[in-house]
Amino acid sequence: MLRKGLISAALLLLALGAFAQRRASADVEVKSLADGKVTTVTKRVFCQGNGRLVTVFSSPYDYTTITNLKGEFKLYVPSSNEVFSRVDQNFGSGNELLYLFLAGRQDNLGLLGMGYTLQGSSYDEEGYLKRTYTTKKKDTAPTVELVLKDYLPVYVAYLDHSGNVLSKMYLSQYTKGSSLVFPTRVTEITYNKEKHDSTVVRTIYSSISTDGSDPNFDYQVPAGAKPAGNPLDALKKK
Repeated sequence: MLRKGLISAALLLLALGAFAQRRASADVEVKSLADGKVTTVTKRVFCQGNGRLVTVFSSPYDYTTITNLKGEFKLYVPSSNEVFSRVDQNFGSGNELLYLFLAGRQDNLGLLGMGYTLQGSSYDEEGYLKRTYTTKKKDTAPTVELVLKDYLPVYVAYLDHSGNVLSKMYLSQYTKGSSLVFPTRVTEITYNKEKHDSTVVRTIYSSISTDGSDPNFDYQVPAGAKPAGNPLDALKKK
């Protein structure tokens, strides 16, 4: 019995080690429409199974960020050789979509880790599975509805206490025949009741790769980088 327990523990450690070594990268284009204006951000993300996330931004500013599941965040601006550092869970990698799929958490999109509890689930006639999650945490949507097709998320809605939609997200155009099944198009709509308006963010993923040989996966801020008090000031020093 003891031997079986040791073998099971060893297999579990091997599985966890293999998961932690998984890597994926992707080119990302983010277009935001708010107040009649469109802004575009382009970047490439490098994500590891242990939660380490490196993001290389190319426009509108050239800079690189590093973070992990603990929220240990660094922003490095090469043009001024400055680095901004802070520890904040809001800057952590746990909510990064690529990480959630890499970690196999696509069936709940990390909601369980954010303090939500599954309250119920049901199928419709077309085979869509709807799951309802709730939380009592302050400053967050009390209810989330997640819709899955073939156990892949296709729609998420964040609701207020009255059942009104605060924001919603559509996930589509999943990769096929890849070692990592992933949505290449994500559209988020956030409603502003005061302005009777909404913000639309469209994110396109391309050149998705699970080849972990790119050196950016292990990128480190140069040792001689100067501390920056405000990341925005550092970015403007172009």
